[in-house]
Amino acid sequence: MQRLLMVLVLSCGWMTACTGSEPPSGSAPTTGAEWTKIGETEAYSYYADHGSIRKADETVMMSDLFDYKTTQTEGGVSALSKITVREYDCQNHKSQPVKTTWYSDHMGSGAAGRRSGATGQLTTSAPGTATAALLAIACRL
Repeated sequence: MQRLLMVLVLSCGWMTACTGSEPPSGSAPTTGAEWTKIGETEAYSYYADHGSIRKADETVMMSDLFDYKTTQTEGGVSALSKITVREYDCQNHKSQPVKTTWYSDHMGSGAAGRRSGATGQLTTSAPGTATAALLAIACRL
């Protein structure tokens, strides 16, 4: 019985390691993401993943990608891009990052560096900003 239990535990651990939600180092973090370019500034281009849009009660969640033209340093880690899952309050035109991961290479590839979680506070998206443009996509304004 103990042997059967051990095999079951090892099998579950192996399956989790092979199918876990975290990407292997050096690979794109969201294999199914289809990034659509929304805009560009002097410092970065920004993209939305329309397929990631999820509505929950009064809010909408969507993934976005910022691809920087030069290396950025965030929390002591060098990065060329970041992917953020962002929560949007469409009615009040506010948003907050829920999960952000910085990557060493362009377009969310390379080694994943610094990660941060939700701020716990929705902030107003100023008109003309990348966040306001992403809010319009997520909320279909």
